[in-house]
Amino acid sequence: MHTRQAPGRRCPRPAGIGPFPVVLPLVLLAAAGASPSAAAAQERPLDLEASVRLALEANPDFQSRRAALEATRAEVRGARSGRYPTVGLSGSAARYENGDAGAMDRHEVGVGLRQVLYQGGRVGAGVDAAEAVLEADEGVLRAARADLVLAVRQSWYRAAQGERLVRSAEEGLARSRLNLEYAEAQLAAGLGTRPDVLRARVDVSAAQLELTRASNARESARAVLNTLMGQPPSASLALAAEDPEAALPELASWEDLLAAALDSREELRSARARTARQEALVRLARGSYLPSVTADAGVSRGAMASQDAEKSWSLGVAFSLPLFDGFSRSADVQAQRARLDAARFDEAAVAQGVEAEVWQAWLDEEESARRLENARALFAAALENLEAAQESYRQGLGSMIALVDARTEFTGAEQALIQAVYDRRIARAVLERVVEGDIFGMERP
Repeated sequence: MHTRQAPGRRCPRPAGIGPFPVVLPLVLLAAAGASPSAAAAQERPLDLEASVRLALEANPDFQSRRAALEATRAEVRGARSGRYPTVGLSGSAARYENGDAGAMDRHEVGVGLRQVLYQGGRVGAGVDAAEAVLEADEGVLRAARADLVLAVRQSWYRAAQGERLVRSAEEGLARSRLNLEYAEAQLAAGLGTRPDVLRARVDVSAAQLELTRASNARESARAVLNTLMGQPPSASLALAAEDPEAALPELASWEDLLAAALDSREELRSARARTARQEALVRLARGSYLPSVTADAGVSRGAMASQDAEKSWSLGVAFSLPLFDGFSRSADVQAQRARLDAARFDEAAVAQGVEAEVWQAWLDEEESARRLENARALFAAALENLEAAQESYRQGLGSMIALVDARTEFTGAEQALIQAVYDRRIARAVLERVVEGDIFGMERP
């Protein structure tokens, strides 16, 4: 398509979507009349990777989950302590009154050791349960990290989309104002009509309303991104330039995506760890039917004040086996088995949920790709229609109504293209999140 440009100027348009042809010489003044972007006043433009890094370092909810995981690690160390002996130091000092014999002092100091030799496998089962909890919590943290990364990616793309939609609305408003100026000039020269001027004024008001909406949506997207990064919603924010139409990795088949998700999703790993924990708790409950054997050893040294110190030592083994406890042990075993069944059903439900998420994300990815193609075709048609309407109106063959309608359709098509471009990125980000595997052959933030 042949396009005309005024010398030294070019028509502004969102970056990454391709050059917009010049539509009217007067339209080219829009770039000069636009107010400076808020990004120009910002100090540090943030790219997507930097935004993700900042969120992982400063997001309070994620940091809280990290701290909770440290508590779980400490609990595992506590469970493992049952495998080791306990050692204690004891001491005493006393004074006795014995009638005519007078007062006597006695002191003693000793060291004692106790080691559990056998508890029906309950120590090992307790350690296994604690380690399974740790594995599950680590999976939850990794899943929370992936969710946070996805939320930042989505918010970053929405904020970048908002920037370009504002620029598009500013350009649309500039076109409307230039159309109004042209109509007023035609009316003053006796070549135009008052209805044309009135229609152009209505179009300016509509374009101003659209700019207000776009600006508010941009600020809302910035607030969400700032919050995710642990910053006040109103904090200054400038986004680094990025090409939103850079090539994406080729999409794998649905079967490969599902296999990768079932192999790598942290939620599914956590569910499996919870099942393993419940299996350990069943063994722990069964162990209550078996005896406990402990070994005790000690050595002490003590004496009366008037006597030489004496040494003593002891070594023994203790055995205990509860015979009847009101059926509490059998009830505990039954409850733990029921919880194991529930854990297995929960694991199956998580697997089903993963499959549903991958399927929906795959459909959304396909839909976003088709919508982007349609948006490009619509944009090209709207641009051609706008150029034709402008040329007809300038030659006196067209009406202001047709020109305003063409301008409105073009701005709508331009914004639809911007939305489709970023929606495509967001759909891919969601698909990468629900799969989590290395199926895309690229590093995720």
